[in-house]
This record gives sequence, structure tokens and C-alpha cells, in this order.
Amino acid sequence: MDNATTLIKRENDPSKYSLYVFCIIVGCVAFALIGFGIWTMYRGLEAESSVDIPFSQRKYMREVRQRNLNALAVTAKRPDMIIPVEELNY
Repeated sequence: MDNATTLIKRENDPSKYSLYVFCIIVGCVAFALIGFGIWTMYRGLEAESSVDIPFSQRKYMREVRQRNLNALAVTAKRPDMIIPVEELNY
């Protein structure tokens, strides 16, 4: 009988766990935004070390993408979508 009364009392007691969880989530988001602001203040948004990709690498990556698309076209049974790698316009 005592267990039942404690459960009933616990159900009637308004808990603030959801408020605590909400405050923790808001705090984490605020912390992340402050960290991002500090990062961009010192480092900037743009990557300064970006270099232009050489033509040979660009050509190779285009061939790899086209081979993958051709494999997907074969799997989908769409021979009209297959483009030979040799016919690519660079």
C-alpha cells in the first residue's frame, strides 16, 4: 500500500526534468554558436589553402564518376543512359 501511495504522489508532483533537458540543449547550442563565432573571428570562413585542381586529376575524377553512372545505368537496365568513358567532353 505504501508503494502505491508513493507512485501516486510521484505522478502528482510536477517534475522539471523536461525543463532541465531543454536548458541543457539550449546551452549546448549557444556554446556551439559562440565557439563557431570565435573560430571564424580568428580563422575566417574561406579556406585560404584551396588550390586549383590540375586538369589530369579533373579528367580522372570525371571518368570515375562516369564509370559509376554507367554501372548504375546497367543496374537500372537503362542502356540508353550509358556513355562510354572515351566519349566524354572535358
